[in-house]
Amino acid sequence: MTEDFDQSARRLPERSPPTGISVLVVGAGVSGLLAALECWRKGHNVRIIEKSLMRLRSGDGFSIGPAAIRALQKWPEMAEENERISYTIWTSWHQINGEKVAGPFPVELNNSDDEETTFNGITRPNKVYRHNRLRFHKMMSDQAERIGIFVEYGKRTVEYYEDAAGQKAGVVLENEERIEADLIIAADGIGSKSSIITMGKEVRARSSGSSIYGGTIPIEVVQADPLMSERFSGVENGIAVVELWQGYVIPFSGENSSNHHIDIRNITACGKEHPIICLGLLLYPNQSDETESWTKTADLRDVLRKTSQIEGWPEIGDRAIRATPKDRIHDFKLVLRESQPCWVSPAGRVAQIGDAAHTFLPSSGNGATQGLEDAVSLATCLQVSMKDSIPWATRVHNTLRFDRVSCLQKIGMINGVARSRPVDEDNPQGTLVGLLGAWLWNHDPEQYAIDNYDKALAHLQDGTTFQNTNVPRGYVHTPWTIDELLDPKKAEEIWLAGSWN
Repeated sequence: MTEDFDQSARRLPERSPPTGISVLVVGAGVSGLLAALECWRKGHNVRIIEKSLMRLRSGDGFSIGPAAIRALQKWPEMAEENERISYTIWTSWHQINGEKVAGPFPVELNNSDDEETTFNGITRPNKVYRHNRLRFHKMMSDQAERIGIFVEYGKRTVEYYEDAAGQKAGVVLENEERIEADLIIAADGIGSKSSIITMGKEVRARSSGSSIYGGTIPIEVVQADPLMSERFSGVENGIAVVELWQGYVIPFSGENSSNHHIDIRNITACGKEHPIICLGLLLYPNQSDETESWTKTADLRDVLRKTSQIEGWPEIGDRAIRATPKDRIHDFKLVLRESQPCWVSPAGRVAQIGDAAHTFLPSSGNGATQGLEDAVSLATCLQVSMKDSIPWATRVHNTLRFDRVSCLQKIGMINGVARSRPVDEDNPQGTLVGLLGAWLWNHDPEQYAIDNYDKALAHLQDGTTFQNTNVPRGYVHTPWTIDELLDPKKAEEIWLAGSWN
């Protein structure tokens, strides 16, 4: 809900003239929060609801790319906070026994020599920002409150609807309350009920055959253990290091699977502003029919049972697992969803962003960034279109974003296959396709929407030719399936189509 605020007392971005467009954002994750902020900046009237009872209280680490950080630079206080709470990472590659094979290396972006370093007086960000999800979310939530937008918690959406004649859309809450607006932005994540109105059905998931354990270890626990403190100091020249442990292992006893990839990440960050974070991920085969959940906790004994069957697995690995608090280790079942081409309802009054529109595997390294890009793009398209053309604004946004997102979903699956190969001297690091290319990091979703809105609109209305340029040079989108991308031979053919890096 938007409340009055004293704009003179805050350093706020210049707000565009009022558009008269009312926007209801469903979901107060990072994508939903940025959608609310950017809609406010573009002159729209915003309200945001969230099913959880309170603000996010826990979270893992994630990376935010420059394409999304550009939006934060428009908000002076948030831009400063982003610099303060983020940290830089280097990467090293290890065998499954923890022995280092290569690195650590800095994460370097492949920027073009002729790329401008500033835009409208704002320096282009040129690095990947590593964040703790809890801190990043709080930063955005605090900024929303500074402009009078307060998340309305405890409002679970069970249905989306639209009234084409009345030019409104709405949601039905669990308590049967209805809320309407000119536009509903569905930012309520995986399993959003909005897919019923955009795709005509729920987008069903299929098992990947794997699950992943994830856990965090508090700084004081690591520092109190001399062996862990020494092994996971995680600093090279004062910079945090991400360790990637990879290798094939024999099938776990009792598991009906072939040789399976194990991917261990131990992420540490040091310094007063960046307390140590140890994030361990263990990918293991899981053919069960259990439903996906981001809150299911794991039994430490089950984790240790699996590591006991990994040849060469070091004691320091088990030591870290045993040190993880019971409520801080989770068991995430990895599921796959086919690429979803339509994110907009038939009358154009409901639009999906973030995970509600497109899910990503962790190996994509881009889920959060793309959700933030969505928020910027949609808010901008609404401003360009004005109130009388909201349905066309949402369709143009979908057209401008789908090819790029689908391309990055491919990357996530292809990299999952690439990282299943064990590291050794001949293959010191898995090939991470396309994650450092200029096509990805130099993108500006706001300016791209402004520059291409009319072209995409003409394409939709008149059938004129339009080709997105926010993808790898030479890349042309073609439909793909999960089965094709899980086939190593076909996946290689796919990523060779275009200049990915």
